[in-house]
Amino acid sequence: MSTLAGGAFRQGLRHIGGYIAFAAHVATHLRALRVPPVRGVFQRQLYFSGIQGLPLTAVLGLIAGAIVVTQATALVGANSELSVRVLGWTVIGELGPLLAAIILIARSGVAVATELALMASNREADTLVSLRIPPMDYLVVPRVAALTLSSVALAVYFQVVAIAGGLGASALFQDASFVTQMGRFLNVLSFAEFGASLLKSAVFGVAVSVVACYHGLNAPPTITSVPVAATQSVIHGLVAVFLADALFAYLRFAVL
Repeated sequence: MSTLAGGAFRQGLRHIGGYIAFAAHVATHLRALRVPPVRGVFQRQLYFSGIQGLPLTAVLGLIAGAIVVTQATALVGANSELSVRVLGWTVIGELGPLLAAIILIARSGVAVATELALMASNREADTLVSLRIPPMDYLVVPRVAALTLSSVALAVYFQVVAIAGGLGASALFQDASFVTQMGRFLNVLSFAEFGASLLKSAVFGVAVSVVACYHGLNAPPTITSVPVAATQSVIHGLVAVFLADALFAYLRFAVL
């Protein structure tokens, strides 16, 4: 048992070291996006992860906003101002970045890990090396950049839709118009909290994309390793996002 635990611990440290190495490489090689083929990969990934993810984000945002307001109304009664405060704190501070990251993991993280694992099984990275093309610059940098930008964009879109849906539900269940509720929300909106949510979304995007790229590129060169890499990207991506969220919560309530 202790041997298994020690092996799992060492493997976890290896993974963490790999994540840090991938993130550091991306941070120091963003200039690779100036190269047209790399920029093309970035644009295709941005289209898939960001633009094509908008419909799902809109549906979840409307549902989440309505649920938050109805639950707040059930708890505090027809206190429309308090409901608006709860809506803003929940959607801006937590739900927006977190659910955008989960959507990114479910759609793009799996796709990136699967694609890169297939390339690893076909030894395409070795082909890139033989052509003097840095695999990390061509395969990892544009995907991490695109997923990070997509995470921020999806979080903002989710927040806008969820707040609109929540204010609409608030106007429906409480004695206040949508315009009145919108005015109350704008009065309680904290730009510092909104900025913190953007930073959180960016960190989540980096975590999801780095984990997916790491497990995809480091998959063994066998076809059976592809689903394993996809599964690992989902599990480890969720763990990374929730750990980062816990760190942000600690910094917010215990330090700041």
